[in-house]
Amino acid sequence: FIMLDTKEIEQKDFWEAKKARRSPAHPSVEAFVKPKIDYIEKVLTDHNAGKSLSLLDVGAGNGYFSYYFEKIYQTVALDFSSQMLAINPCHNKVLGSANALPFPDNSFDIVFCSNLLHHLPDPAIAIAEMKRVSRQYVVLSEPNRNNPLMFLFGLFKRIEKGSLKFSLRYLSDLLRNADLRILAATSLGTVLPNKTPPCLLAALKKFDSESPIAFYHLLVARK
Repeated sequence: FIMLDTKEIEQKDFWEAKKARRSPAHPSVEAFVKPKIDYIEKVLTDHNAGKSLSLLDVGAGNGYFSYYFEKIYQTVALDFSSQMLAINPCHNKVLGSANALPFPDNSFDIVFCSNLLHHLPDPAIAIAEMKRVSRQYVVLSEPNRNNPLMFLFGLFKRIEKGSLKFSLRYLSDLLRNADLRILAATSLGTVLPNKTPPCLLAALKKFDSESPIAFYHLLVARK
């Protein structure tokens, strides 16, 4: 049984709220997800990782990444919101907290977490748990506070305020402090999955490359 603090209760209430959300198959969601998965796959292939790997998607929400990961890896989606898991299309789903993952040590080849850590009071606790249940890799993706739009989003939207400290260096330090070895770290992405109109995707994809002011950070680390 995990006691939640005020911030965690606020987060849980927000994500349990029933409201319309884009499907993982939406073209803007696909344009948001695929470049990041392509980057991850390239890094893992370069380090002799095969395709028959297992993956835990921590804070999977309604399945933006789980939907695509399941096409590649043996995927389990975990979230603390039953409402989000109910609409997540992943076949294997578990209700649980990132701060106390309900799995034995070394359960998954890859543990992935996107856009969750900046919502947590102490992200180091969740990273320690991800390391514990991972056999090989821990992969993190978070908003880039150095992107002007992301900075304003964090400044004015209460639920996103935690993102204001998430620089690439801050995320790298979190991984190193957990004794994880960083294999690759970058910032990339010009598409917001919930906001970008499909009519803009063709233009935005031309600029969807690595950049210090891209929308998101992406880091791949190894135990």
